[in-house]
Amino acid sequence: MKFFQITVIIFSMILPFVTGCSNSNMENVVSKNSSFELLEYFEGETTAWGLVVDRFGNLQRTFKVKLNGKRDKKQLLLKEYFTYNDGEREYREWVITKTGTGSYEGKSKDTIGVAKGKQVGNTMRMVYDTTISIGETNIRVSFDDRFVKADKKVVINRAEVLKWGIKIADVTIFFSK
Repeated sequence: MKFFQITVIIFSMILPFVTGCSNSNMENVVSKNSSFELLEYFEGETTAWGLVVDRFGNLQRTFKVKLNGKRDKKQLLLKEYFTYNDGEREYREWVITKTGTGSYEGKSKDTIGVAKGKQVGNTMRMVYDTTISIGETNIRVSFDDRFVKADKKVVINRAEVLKWGIKIADVTIFFSK
């Protein structure tokens, strides 16, 4: 009987990680008629609006972002200027490099290691670890970013924020040229 109880406890601890780490299929939203060239889209000025929702569905913050991208062959320097609804401001700078057909790598001062991106049709997925501030505390989290180019001027981004493989928030951003 004790063996059965231990097995159930172990299974109940592992199951959320296995199901939580399963990836949805990007091909479900791929348009064969258009493509998403990340470096092209974010070159120049872009404006975005977004929101952060915690894992319980509660709206935590809204924000606006002004982006400015400068392209040099296979690399993009992307400057992001965030303004949150509570007045906080944040600046982030990315260097994004196209490493092959549909493959990208990105780096910012907050990323831990390198962000890896893969583009298919009008979609792109980028995964990376980073540090975020919650109050006075900095914590390490993983981002699973999914981009969909809706049309020539609009890109929609949905990101899952994970800590130890457990989703702690969703971030949704609408980009407009």
